[in-house]
Amino acid sequence: MKLIVAVDNKWGIGKDGDLLLSIPDDMKFFREKTKRAVLVMGYNTLISFPGSKPLPGRMNIVLNNEAGVKAPGTVICGSTEQLFGILADMNSDDVFVIGGGSIYRQLLPYCDTAYITKMRFDGEADTYIPDLDALSEWSVVAESNTKTFDGIEYSFVEYRNSEPLKVGFTGADIDFPAYFVGKKELTFEMPDIDDEGYKKELAALLRAYFRPLGGGVTADEVGSFLGGYDGSFEDYLKEKGCIAGADDIARITEKFGGEKKKTTVAKEQLEDFIESL
Repeated sequence: MKLIVAVDNKWGIGKDGDLLLSIPDDMKFFREKTKRAVLVMGYNTLISFPGSKPLPGRMNIVLNNEAGVKAPGTVICGSTEQLFGILADMNSDDVFVIGGGSIYRQLLPYCDTAYITKMRFDGEADTYIPDLDALSEWSVVAESNTKTFDGIEYSFVEYRNSEPLKVGFTGADIDFPAYFVGKKELTFEMPDIDDEGYKKELAALLRAYFRPLGGGVTADEVGSFLGGYDGSFEDYLKEKGCIAGADDIARITEKFGGEKKKTTVAKEQLEDFIESL
């Protein structure tokens, strides 16, 4: 796994539930590094996002051990054991830990890389992460030139962990981030039939295609998967109607003969299209 965060002189990362400083260049750096990534965070980090909604174009996994918690567009894991269980189907290069403080401290030993934006000021933080410069297993492998924003100097520093603990990634050929790339429209072949079963299945797949994870996946549901589901986590999410790809929509079309017509559906017109079926 990788870790990404901005820190002040004392390795503080936040105050009163907010960032110490919002630097546009740092926000851009974060977006570029985590584009199409799997993000691991705590619940407080999730609710700190605009509208308390998960970051778009990424798979958002939330660590929270409170019973019954559900958050639209996310997977809730009730423990690190659950987290590592579902990460086993993913590629370690895709996974970023993004906060908050307790999650950073909990998962730091399992991270092999840390992207640290070092801000040269004292933000009077109330939340901190460990000082990587004081940890023998962590070392700097790259650093950008010093930049300035609003009179405060900062630079992007990459650290590498020489002794990361094993998570158990299999490096499977499952491109989970591909389900969350923010698709705006889909063109597919649609059989010219009046079949309620097909329409119902198509509607469910289109919703899963454009709005992956829908109402969210709970820790109990993750537990059901880890408790003996015969298949991958991708299979499980597809079976539950949480994710879908264009290939899934093409597959149901193959069940029907007769004439087919090319159809384009835009995300903003999704519900209108489903209503018209």
